[in-house]
Order: sequence, then structure tokens, then C-alpha cells
Amino acid sequence: MATATSSWTPPPRPNPESLKNPPPFDPIPLVHLRTGKIRPVFNKPGMTSAIHKAPSNFPVTITKSGIPGDEHAYEPHRSLDKAIHHYSSAHYPVWATEIPESAPIFKPGAFGENLFSDELDETKICIGDKVRIGGVLLEVSEPRSPCYKLNHRFQVKNMANRVQTLLRSGWLYRVLEPGVVEEGAMIELVERVNPEWSVARVAYYLFLERDNMVMNREITCLTGLGDEIRGKFEKRVKKDELEDEAGRLLGGTEEKMDTWNEYRIVEKRKETSTVSAFVFEAVESLAEEDIHPVEPGSHVRVKLGGKFVRAYSVVGGTTKRFELGIALEPDSRGGSKFMHTETKVGDILTFGKITASFPLAKGADKHIIIAGGIGITAFLSAAEYLHRTNQNYKLHLAVSSEVPFSAQIGALGDNATVYNKALGQRMDLKSIIANADPTTHVYSCGPQRLMDAVASMAKEYGMPDSSVHFEQFTVTTSGDPFTAELKRSGKTLEVGPTQSLLDALKTVGLDIDSSCEVGNCGTCKVDVCGGRVEHKGTGLMEEEKSGSMLSCVSRGIGRVVLDL
Repeated sequence: MATATSSWTPPPRPNPESLKNPPPFDPIPLVHLRTGKIRPVFNKPGMTSAIHKAPSNFPVTITKSGIPGDEHAYEPHRSLDKAIHHYSSAHYPVWATEIPESAPIFKPGAFGENLFSDELDETKICIGDKVRIGGVLLEVSEPRSPCYKLNHRFQVKNMANRVQTLLRSGWLYRVLEPGVVEEGAMIELVERVNPEWSVARVAYYLFLERDNMVMNREITCLTGLGDEIRGKFEKRVKKDELEDEAGRLLGGTEEKMDTWNEYRIVEKRKETSTVSAFVFEAVESLAEEDIHPVEPGSHVRVKLGGKFVRAYSVVGGTTKRFELGIALEPDSRGGSKFMHTETKVGDILTFGKITASFPLAKGADKHIIIAGGIGITAFLSAAEYLHRTNQNYKLHLAVSSEVPFSAQIGALGDNATVYNKALGQRMDLKSIIANADPTTHVYSCGPQRLMDAVASMAKEYGMPDSSVHFEQFTVTTSGDPFTAELKRSGKTLEVGPTQSLLDALKTVGLDIDSSCEVGNCGTCKVDVCGGRVEHKGTGLMEEEKSGSMLSCVSRGIGRVVLDL
């Protein structure tokens, strides 16, 4: 059955009484301290963060403000009560199991924490605990309040809400005694003043049972509690009302995570014995200004079962309701088999943005479209647009026997010609391309042998490369994991099986320019210094492939070295 990451049913709430009186913890080793600089993130104009943090070299001198060089983009976070963030690294494998699509991102440091440890979590440390690390004395001040930037970080629309609902927010320290931390320092509990109030129990009333005014009042009296959190509880008690969390958890219009969105299958029908049409409708209500027609030549990426990411041509529709056509490949173990055999009407899948990845050439006076079989899906919206706007075009479709989307093709009238091999009909590429003039653009999608034949014939008739366009109706963006070594920055990335290199580069703060994200436009090209590449997509010329790769779809084989 298909599922979606943000259509999520929270588990039953814990008994808050079970979150009292954790035993004192034994000293544990400090792995490293991490810092980060403010930088643009997540390809969202104007959005900045210092969530991408790297280990600092020991010894480290910690001040009242925290670790030197560690920055905070959000001004209220520049508080002495929030000097250092600690997160339980034991949460990461749990997150990876719960959200497999984002598993490669769930690694220690991903929450932007300054320090992490397996041994501690929110149930084992209390508000007001005094903790010594080397020459520094810290005091636990509050649970971290997660914000919408975590939605972007982990590519899950409700990640911030999940974090607080599951009480996995991490916690913050103030620095009581500045000092130096050397390599090999231990994290030691010095004093516990609020044994009944673990970080998890405070977070329970902060995020879950928010209207319990008796507990809210008691929390306001806790020694060591951070001023901002204390103020929230005091305001609840004084005004008997709860704060609005929408802005913090989701952001405003410009900050909302719209990279991935959920759509429900509302229709699944057979077009031929091997081709099915799928109609999807947005789960969330969309504002009128967010509903746009699908542009000609659009693709959309979809996460399938937490194992695969595929990109498919969009047959038509709008950003609210759109249609895909998918052929069941005979030996498929991935996307097409999943869609045909595992999904049903009512299932919810997670899609990326619908992107015009293969637009029509605006300067063309004439358009010739040559498709084979399921390759027609790449051009149905384009043909409909050309027909509706009375442009000069011809569509030529070769099929072995059955004709997918015959109703849409029939609506094009004499502008569409179907060649049925079972009826002895054969497409004559020579006569088709011979009709091209200097202002004609040719588009082709289908089996590789068809596209090779179109390329050869276009070259024979002297058509410039810029006037001949090739499209892939489906793109596999997942595959075997590989390692990417970044030569200039000295970093090494592990790119997971469902993760693109482009997405992996973004997780470490490298915002590579991108547009179509299905391998057609070439915008996301990166230079390759060493290693083998499995090239995908059509955005690179043959001569470019020896020294470049498309980070959105191509994959390294084993290990690649990039000039980044």
C-alpha cells in the first residue's frame, strides 16, 4: 500500500507521570562540538540558517554566548538561555525507520545541534540540571522549540510538528561558567534541582497537553527554566489562552515547505493492457492563486514506497489535479511495478513540484512531435496547447498495437497521425523530417532506437542541434548508494539510494543551481574530477560527459570526486 510521510497519525501520548525522576546519568564522552555560519538554505529566496554545522577543533573556549563562531539566523535565538543545543543521536535511526524517504539525512548533526550523544535523551535529563564538560559548567534551560526550517531540512511538510509531538526536540543550555573544553572531555552531571521535571515532561505540557493550567502554573516556578519558555507558561496562566503555533511550525506563505506535497489517487484506469492512467488530487486545499495549469513538457517527481524516486511526464491538468500515464515495464522491480500493482484509489503519494522541464521552443514557426508508445505522455499537454492556440504542428505516434490516450489524440484531428505496427503501418522519418524548414523544431520521446533514428535523420537534413529536442518520459533518480568526495571543500558525502546527488549537496549547505530536476535542462551540472558516473537525462552533450554530471539524476558508481 502506498503511504505518505506527512499524512501521519501521531501515536498515543505518553503518561506524563512516567517522565518523572530519571536516574542520574553516568559521565559520557564528548564526541565533538559543532558550529555553523548563517548562509542561504533550501533554495528558498531570503531563507537563511546556521543549521549546517561542522566539528570545531579542540581545544574550544566556550563563552557565555556559546561556542565561538556558532551563529543564529533567528534573532530571538541569540539568547544566553539558548547558548548550546544538545540532541540525542539515538533518535536518528528511529527517524530513518519512520521516514525512509529522508533516511540519508538522518545523521548526527542534522538537527543543527552543537553536541550529541546516544546515552542522553529528553527523558534522562532535567530542567535546571547542572552539567560540566571540561572547564565549562552548563545549565539545562528548556526544550528546543522546533520551527518550519526543519520541514525544509528533512523534506517533510510536518517535520517540526512531528519533532515536538514525539518529544524529540533536544534541549538547550545556558553557560554558567565559561571555560576550555579539551579533546577527551566527559559530560558529567553535577547537580539536579528539579528531578520531577525532565525535559520531556516540560515538553509534554509545552507542546501536547497545553491547556493544563495547573501544570502550566507549576512549571513557571521551576529553577533554571529559560525566560522565553517561562514567559509562555506565565502568559497561558494569566490569560487562560494558548499561543498560535502555526507560524513557528509551518512558516508564512513564503516560508512554507512546498518542495514535496501530498496527492491522493482519485482515478486509476487502464488505457491499454500495459498502460494505466493515474489522476491525482491535492490532499491540502490550495488557494486560487496557487492553482496553475500544467505547462507543456512538465515532469513531476514522486516518492514510491520509501524505496524509489521516479520522475514522470505530466499528461495534463493543474497543480491541484493532474494526470500521469505509466507503462508497466516487463522486468520492472521499481516504479512502474509499484504504481501498477501496489497502489489503489484513495492512496496518498508524495510529489515534488510540477516543473516545466521540456518546454516548447517559443521561437519556432512549426513544431514536429515524434513519439513512440508511452513516450506520448511527454507531449500530450504540449499538443493540446498547440492545438488550442492554433499553432502549426504535427504529432506522429508509433505504437506496436494498442493506442494509449486515444481520446486525447483523437481530439487533435488531422494534426495527429498514428502508425500501428500491428496493422502494417510504419512511420517514415525521412518524409516527416524532410518537411522541416529553418524555423521548425523537432521533439522526440520514446524507445532509444527511435530517438537515435530521429537524431540521425535530422543530422542528414542539416537541422541544427538546437532545433532537435529529446525527452525521457520517465526518469529514475534513485539507485545504488555512492560516495561523493568534494575536492575543494574537503567534505565527503554518502548519497543514499533514494537521494539524488543534488539533494545530498543541499543537505550540507551547497545550494547548486537547478531548474527541471529531471535531467533535461543541464542547470545542475557539476564538474567531475575522478570516478565513474552513471549518466542519466539529456541535459549534457556527449563531449561533456567525460568531465561533468547532472546532479539531479546522474549517479556515481562507487565513489566520485567533484570540483566543489
